[in-house]
Amino acid sequence: MALAAEAFMTQLAAAEPWPENAALYQQLKDEQILLSDNASSLAVQAFLQMCNLPVRVVCRANAEYMSPSGKVPFIHVGNQVVSELGPIVQFVKAKGHSLSDGLDEVQKAEMKAYMELVNNMLLTAELYLQWCDDVTVEEVLEDVDQCCQALSQRLGTQPYFFNKQCKGLTFQYRRLVPKIRPTELDALVFGHLFTILTTQLTSDELSEKVKNYSNLIAFCRRIEQQYFEGHDKDSSSSATSRSAKRSLLR
Repeated sequence: MALAAEAFMTQLAAAEPWPENAALYQQLKDEQILLSDNASSLAVQAFLQMCNLPVRVVCRANAEYMSPSGKVPFIHVGNQVVSELGPIVQFVKAKGHSLSDGLDEVQKAEMKAYMELVNNMLLTAELYLQWCDDVTVEEVLEDVDQCCQALSQRLGTQPYFFNKQCKGLTFQYRRLVPKIRPTELDALVFGHLFTILTTQLTSDELSEKVKNYSNLIAFCRRIEQQYFEGHDKDSSSSATSRSAKRSLLR
């Protein structure tokens, strides 16, 4: 009965429109937030921006203790609280917003494989820098380089990792062409790479590995320009704007 009631409440929440007062919670910027949590928060912010869903970023010292899973970031939408990118993607999809619906099953499987690659390699590198796990620096840097090489090859000269066409046309080179939209993979990669590139660490070795791939740098600039630049007055991107003071747009 409890499960049925919970499922019913979830369906009701999914039927409700996205509210203007939706909030994303994370730890205090610069003072408290960890590299990996900062990357995860930025990935969720990018995803919601790509879905054109407003969210106000709230920084709290006890954010992880407020989270239902003990992890950040988490969003508070209506009477629902959802943490981490994967569950947030599914929650947003239940409300009728999806970035990957235009992909076929093979592409969706490929997208998930690349997301696992990012989480396994880039997240591991970020955790190593935080906690000095029992892994050598050389192994971490090699993993990051392999991950970036795979991402760079997949991206190629495309604006996003999957050239998913959406409804509508846009002007490009004085002609109408189909609009291309990003997926949650683009949000995840941006969150991690942008954080690595713009966070001041004791060593530049990690960011230098990323900088070896010019198309990944251009990709991060593209996402920053399209979804965060010029949004300073919008409360939904205020925290991101502060974190992006060390902008790639130089």
